[in-house]
Amino acid sequence: MKQRRCRSRRCHQAGVSLIELMVSVLLGLMVVAGLIQVLISHRNAYQIQQGNNFLQQNLRFASDRLGWSIRMADFWGGARAQDVQGVLGSGGGASGCDAAWVLAGKPGAAGGGLFGYDGKATFPLSGCITDTDYVAGSDVLVLRYADTDACDVADGATAVSTNTCQPSSHYLVTNVGQQAALFAASSSIPALTGSTRRYVYPYRVEMYYLQPCSNRGAGCTAGSDDGNPQPTLMRMRLSEDGTMVREPLVDGIEQLQFEYGVPNVNPGDSASAKQVAQYKSAAAMSATDWQQVLAVRISMIARSRERDVALSHADTFALTGSCSYQLGDDGQFTLTSTGHDCDGFALSGVNRPDQYIRSLQQQVVQVRNRIRGG
Repeated sequence: MKQRRCRSRRCHQAGVSLIELMVSVLLGLMVVAGLIQVLISHRNAYQIQQGNNFLQQNLRFASDRLGWSIRMADFWGGARAQDVQGVLGSGGGASGCDAAWVLAGKPGAAGGGLFGYDGKATFPLSGCITDTDYVAGSDVLVLRYADTDACDVADGATAVSTNTCQPSSHYLVTNVGQQAALFAASSSIPALTGSTRRYVYPYRVEMYYLQPCSNRGAGCTAGSDDGNPQPTLMRMRLSEDGTMVREPLVDGIEQLQFEYGVPNVNPGDSASAKQVAQYKSAAAMSATDWQQVLAVRISMIARSRERDVALSHADTFALTGSCSYQLGDDGQFTLTSTGHDCDGFALSGVNRPDQYIRSLQQQVVQVRNRIRGG
């Protein structure tokens, strides 16, 4: 029987060959590979931007906190520090974080409303912070002042009630522009003879420094913060029971340096006494310079939490004219510390430190209570 020939077009169709299939698969893989590379590059860009945002946010918060405290230094309710009576000390105590040091608020050596310490290989104040909980080579700043949140104390009251006042171990009572006295919370409010209304403020003492980790537990170690220690800006403050307690403020702050703006020595007129002529490190300050500080220049370096392995962030970071460090493409760390400004600082505990994103910020904060005359 003769077969009927198929004249339909479908009868002449056939499947793709193996070569055609392989070419199609190859082209598809090339397209997918290109898309993956685009996604990876976008993801890396997002991570870098996220890291930069993290750094800027940390620097902004640290700047705000430090700036507020510096502007508050030597606020004594309208009185000058040297005129505050009561238990406020002369500022002569050199030891740290004990009862005498807490009350060393008057101008003088190793005390006053504002006093700083240059970074060293060990913590520069004895009796405060252990060396393992301190970023060697970073500066320390101590501030004393009366809080602006005045207590609600009746005119005839002789004691401070924590129901109407923020808790504090000490308080300041003042007649604006006339008299002031610091007293313990357990004591009666000192009587003032001034003619103006009296005000009562909580007394504050704050010390800012850097800690090698955020969550110290029993102490900072290589295993802190889940094995990735984050250098952290710390505040040690006076608590209501009279002791100094530490609080973590901002993590990721790798270095911190302070410089102090002072007028010319023995200025010839009152206008010059309110103008900054030069900035000095703490080591370059004389005992009489501290009561003349009009501004503080803050230099901070923030570091990202996570490592960026895609590229090296080698650079030179100059905090002050006397303190800088360089990171090479191979992670090599080189410190420049002129005049012992940041002696002891190192990144020996950080693997490939050049792979972290860093940001340097500098700002100048006026000590407004000295600029305005208290």
